[in-house]
Amino acid sequence: MKRLASRFLHPKRWTAILLGITFLSLFPLLGTAPLFDEDEGFYAEASREMLENGNYLTAHLNGIPQYDKPILIYWLQTFSFRIFGLNEFAARFPSACATFLWMLAILGFTRRHLGPQCGALSALFFISAVEITIIGKAAIVDSTLNLFMTQCLFRFYDYTQNKKIRQIYAAAFYAGLAFLAKGPVAIVIPFGVTLIYCLTQKELRLWLKTVFNLPAILIFSLVALPWYVIEYLNQGTIFIQDFFLKHNLERYSRAFEDHSGSVFYYIPVIIIGTLPHCGLLFPLLRRVRSLWKQELPRFCFIWIGFVLILFSFGGTKLPHYVLSAFPPLFILYGVAYERLERHRLYLLPAAVFLVIFLLFPLVLPSVIPYVRDDFAACIMASGQSLFGTDYTLFCCLLTAAVTLLLFIRPSASFRPAVVVSVAYLLLINLALMPRIGTLMQSPVREAARIAARIPEQAVMWGHNLPSFAFYSRKVPALRTPVPGDVLITKKTRLSEVGPHKILYEKNCIVLARILNTY
Repeated sequence: MKRLASRFLHPKRWTAILLGITFLSLFPLLGTAPLFDEDEGFYAEASREMLENGNYLTAHLNGIPQYDKPILIYWLQTFSFRIFGLNEFAARFPSACATFLWMLAILGFTRRHLGPQCGALSALFFISAVEITIIGKAAIVDSTLNLFMTQCLFRFYDYTQNKKIRQIYAAAFYAGLAFLAKGPVAIVIPFGVTLIYCLTQKELRLWLKTVFNLPAILIFSLVALPWYVIEYLNQGTIFIQDFFLKHNLERYSRAFEDHSGSVFYYIPVIIIGTLPHCGLLFPLLRRVRSLWKQELPRFCFIWIGFVLILFSFGGTKLPHYVLSAFPPLFILYGVAYERLERHRLYLLPAAVFLVIFLLFPLVLPSVIPYVRDDFAACIMASGQSLFGTDYTLFCCLLTAAVTLLLFIRPSASFRPAVVVSVAYLLLINLALMPRIGTLMQSPVREAARIAARIPEQAVMWGHNLPSFAFYSRKVPALRTPVPGDVLITKKTRLSEVGPHKILYEKNCIVLARILNTY
């Protein structure tokens, strides 16, 4: 350990490198890609309508009340729109800020308990992971939720170490904000993790003392409950039925919108989502027994295990559901990296996946004939031209930089982690996401701007594209089109509407006018 520590940079330099990487990952390219449907478009349009109609109590989409998420994300996005205007940067800015604070929370907590070296590594692995760099700056609620839930659990653990009551009050405050961001899951995860941890510590009395602390309950209630009470008084029982019963209990008990999967669904999510650092899983798993004997690693393992079990047995499964397990996982990654004798096991998966990203566009033409969804096949065919020579050369350069580390002995232990992290941040933020945005969402944005100049209301049919409303600044009609309508839909659905005139077409997205045949 001393030999490894001696090859690390000074903590101040490490912090400067980490903050620079974090800033470049989150903010400069925040507004370049169009909003992605359905989720980003949903939140951005609902926040735009809130700003337009002045109703800051209930979110609306296409003029229809929405009860599936609490109010906090809409408030944050609306405030951002007031400052930066109605654009992609403003829609994503609250999430990017939350992710920045989330990273700082991991850095500070890990430094306090495991030292500055492990803290910097854990924060670096977190901010450069594939799933974090994509979802962490998306215009959705997950970064905000997980920032507060992570802080809640951090404060609880701090209390077990120093017994300072202000930690419990802080945990209650963050739990209240998390409940205002997402609802019951903000209570279920902290309750479950802390209960199991205290049972393993034979400290059930401590858990009861913290959870049923009256001042803490009051703090939580003052932060979390006023909006829920006012919303219920304003909207009635439909709010309770739709939010708590449908979008929480039913979403957990059965699959919504075909988002299902086996109990092993989240294993590949963890592997791909924590790229380029998933190579640390293997040395981490080898040390589970020894790490379990230490308090903080045991707390992290319980945290990860509870989240994975909770969502693995849920009906609806989506990759971002397990983001709440990423902070403890990256803390353990930092611990595992510190103990590496050789870096090849860490570097090899990162290099292999870079090769896969490099080769995928080349094998795409042979894959398209086997895709059953006509629209997906159409999109894939349209995207081949975007992944040309420039993409190939860029991926080759990144692959060479990471692969070279396999054959040289690093002069400093931080170098492999930094090189791999920067390589993947460049890949995701400069090569992949701009191209995917151009392929899938630029046509929606361009069609919406054309529709904005047409006096009649557009009809959205056969495809859910809430970003179309955001860009056109008009609420579309959601119904079956009739002759005379201006229609936004998939190219593959046009044969179902009869004679039409194409107003705009690109990458299988079509804006068309249905012709009168009489």
